[in-house]
Amino acid sequence: MPMRPHAGVWGALLLACRVHCNVELGEIAAQPCIELEPDTSGYYSLLANIYVSAERWEDAKRLRNVMEDKKLSKMM
Repeated sequence: MPMRPHAGVWGALLLACRVHCNVELGEIAAQPCIELEPDTSGYYSLLANIYVSAERWEDAKRLRNVMEDKKLSKMM
């Protein structure tokens, strides 16, 4: 029986992208995470950390600004 992946599945893929520094796949995985759970800061933080690992400072800053605009804080 086919099932549509939920945010948890996409989040696991996003975390794997962080571990393996795969920016392109990380961007793909982050999109449905953010669409399904837009107020979950962890997805934004993971993608921002992927950008930092790849030295894409402007993208990381842009994402942190989005978090600030949405009044989301980093998870501790």
